[in-house]
Amino acid sequence: MNSITNNGTYEFLTKVGFSLNEAKVYVTLLQNKALNGYEIAKLSGVSRSLVYDVIERLLNKGFIIKSAGAVNYYVALDYNKALEKIDNENRKNLLNAETNLKLLSKKDNDNEFIFNIRGFDNFIEKAKEKIKLAKKEISLSIWKQDFAYLRDDLSKALRRGVKVYIFSFEDITLDNAEIFTYKVKDASNLFPYRRISLIIDNNDTFIGENIGDKSVSIYTKNQAISSLAIDEIVLNIFWFKLIKKNSLLERCSTSKGFLEVLEVLRKEMDITPNMTKNFMVFNFQYGGNKNGSN
Repeated sequence: MNSITNNGTYEFLTKVGFSLNEAKVYVTLLQNKALNGYEIAKLSGVSRSLVYDVIERLLNKGFIIKSAGAVNYYVALDYNKALEKIDNENRKNLLNAETNLKLLSKKDNDNEFIFNIRGFDNFIEKAKEKIKLAKKEISLSIWKQDFAYLRDDLSKALRRGVKVYIFSFEDITLDNAEIFTYKVKDASNLFPYRRISLIIDNNDTFIGENIGDKSVSIYTKNQAISSLAIDEIVLNIFWFKLIKKNSLLERCSTSKGFLEVLEVLRKEMDITPNMTKNFMVFNFQYGGNKNGSN
C-alpha cells in the first residue's frame, strides 16, 4: 500500500472531488508506470471486488488511460493535466451554480415578494430610482401635486427614448409624453384619496397614496399585480377616449361637470346604480360625500 505524504491521508484529493478509492487508485498509478487491475488492487489497498468500478469511473473522468492489449493496463494522467481538468470542471460547475442561483434569486426576490414602503418621501425616492433605470416604457396614473416630484426624472427618461404614458384627472403637461387628462379643476372633490400607480418596463410596480409620513405604499415585480395596475390605467384611458369621442370632454373641467358626463353615459349604456363602481369615482362609490384628499 502506498504511503501518503503530509498527514497520511488522501484529503488533498478528496477535497477536489475524488472519492477515497479514486484517490488511492490514481496515486497508485501516478507512483508506478503501467499496472493491470490486479496490481492496482494489491498496491492501492482497494479490494478487487471494487477496484474495477473505481478504474471505470476514473477512465470516464479522464484521469487515467487504458492501453489496448490482451491484458488491460492503466496509466495515470499527468498530474498537471489532471489539475487542469479539475480546475476547468470546477469553473464550469461554479458558473452553472451562479447562473441557476441568479434565476432562483430573481424568481423569489423580484417576482414573488411585495415590499411595503413607509412614508411618502421614501416612496418617491424609490420610484425615482427605478425611473432612472427604465429602458422601454413607463405607465403612470398620478395627481398634479405628486407629479411635480417625478417630472424631471420622467423628462430624462423621455430623452433616453423611453415611452411615457400618463393618465390624470388633473391638468398635467410633459413634453413628448402621451398624456390623457380630463383637466378637472377641483378633482379632489371626486376622490377621498390621492393614489399613484407607476409601472416601469411592465416589471417594477409602485402603488401608493400620498398621506405623508403615514403613507404605506407597495413595490413589487409580481406580474399579477403589475397587470392589475396596468389594466386600471388602460381602463381609465378607455373611459377618457370614450368621453372625448362623444364630444363630452370639455364638460369635464369641473367635478360637477365630470359627474354629469358620467351620468349621461350611465343612462346611455343602461348601467344601473349598483354597477356604477365601474366608473371608480368617489361620488358614485360613497354616495356623494365630497371630502377629497388635501
